Amino acid sequence: MPVRPPFLLIRRLAAAAALCVAVIIAYLSLMPVTASSTPQMWDKFGHFAAYAGLAAPLTLAMHPRRWLAAAAVATIYGIGLEVAQALGDAGREASVLDAIANLLGALLGAALIRFSAGMRS
Repeated sequence: MPVRPPFLLIRRLAAAAALCVAVIIAYLSLMPVTASSTPQMWDKFGHFAAYAGLAAPLTLAMHPRRWLAAAAVATIYGIGLEVAQALGDAGREASVLDAIANLLGALLGAALIRFSAGMRS
């Protein structure tokens, strides 16, 4: 089935948005730790929201039917950043709970796009 031009433009814009979000997440994830720390609940909410915000445009860029693949890509990206935190010397630690928050956020962001796109079909 051929891709209609307006949807192709939307996919390209969504890919650019996903790239911007990914860069922001990487910067915030790898910058050195500051003296003030946020409570654990807010940290996990931040991970959840960030990866929902990454997976949503990524799902549009890949195609709404590939929402699980988009969530997987966002989650693998998050795991990669957790590993980078563990290997880096910015005073950060890898966290399984952060990775779980990333996964859940990515699933929600991708599912919202998939099922909202499905309602228009």
